[in-house]
Amino acid sequence: MTVDRQNDAISDSPLRVCYVVSYFHPHQSGAERQALAQGAELARRGHEVHVVTHSVPVEPRDEIIQGIHVHRWVRSIHFGPLFGLTFVVSVIEALKRLRRRYDVIHTHQGLWEAVAVGAGRKWLGNVPTLIQPASSGYYGEAEQLARTRGSDRLRGFILRNSAFAAISADIERQWLDLGVPQESIYRTASGVDCSRFHPGPSTLENSLPPRPRVVYTGRLHPQKNVYMLIDIWPDIFKRTGARLILAGDGPDREGLKERARRLGIEGAIAFVGSVPDVAEHLRAACAFVLPSVAEGMSNSLLEAMATRLPCVASRIGGNIDLIDDRVSGLLAAPDRPSEWIEALTSILNDADFAQKLAAAARSKIERTYDLKVVVDRYETIYRRLIEQTASVST
Repeated sequence: MTVDRQNDAISDSPLRVCYVVSYFHPHQSGAERQALAQGAELARRGHEVHVVTHSVPVEPRDEIIQGIHVHRWVRSIHFGPLFGLTFVVSVIEALKRLRRRYDVIHTHQGLWEAVAVGAGRKWLGNVPTLIQPASSGYYGEAEQLARTRGSDRLRGFILRNSAFAAISADIERQWLDLGVPQESIYRTASGVDCSRFHPGPSTLENSLPPRPRVVYTGRLHPQKNVYMLIDIWPDIFKRTGARLILAGDGPDREGLKERARRLGIEGAIAFVGSVPDVAEHLRAACAFVLPSVAEGMSNSLLEAMATRLPCVASRIGGNIDLIDDRVSGLLAAPDRPSEWIEALTSILNDADFAQKLAAAARSKIERTYDLKVVVDRYETIYRRLIEQTASVST
């Protein structure tokens, strides 16, 4: 059984936490967004938060973002077999420089970050380490590890770490299969700021295509399976008149636009690109869709549920943890377009059913996935790991 320590008392003494994440704000994929949100909340509570991350030429080596001390000190050879070695060595050197400024290390990704802190523990004073894989499935760290040369040796370094945070049941299963002891796994979650993502009027109401609108937010990347959405949209548009709003950018953008043109549905699909405040697009929508083939716990889905939207998501990874099918949303197999057509049609043509799903979604997020609730859990885990390490060393 997964270790669950949410009810442990939380001390008032300040924590000193160091995140390790490959890239950090302003980079905007899921792990970076969660690290920023959780770190800012910890800093707001009076804790000291550091981030060790990759050097980026256009960004300062050191700066404070929302109370978080960001250190862009990691340098690596980005391509080829030397990437892993140079990344691991650079992370260890960065953590050694910061050694007296943190009491626990938390990685927001679980492959090379986990290898680095596991391999470097003897040089870091045996500080407790919490490894948090970002995803499961083909794009997740467990399967990436299996495809990496020297995987057995790398797995050995990873298993030296103190504990692992599983943000979905699927991630937990994969890491148990890798040999992580059950007692070392904490079931956690990603969080969403319910004060920012909430239902209500949108300033974009009159600048978007007419209702009904279905919104997708996220990268236009093969992992997100957006081509499937484009392919079914002629049917959706014919049955419901709904427009698809794609809020995000990525390598699939031009191919997706060409697919829409060939299908003759350019007028039913709006490519709005990366947007400064996705909350406004969510509030302007009638429904949300997420057809990914791999997820950890999707920020986009959390945000849509918090906005009180009826959601249709792929039956994978953390989506299954977030959505109770036909209760707080609808789930569909990512490789079965007919299920998506049926699900989207049902919520777009049945307002009462859609609102029932939406209300349950918002309620579930408020109870379990609000950012403050999630950060409470992490505080408890950090303190438990620090206490365990102190008891072993005395």
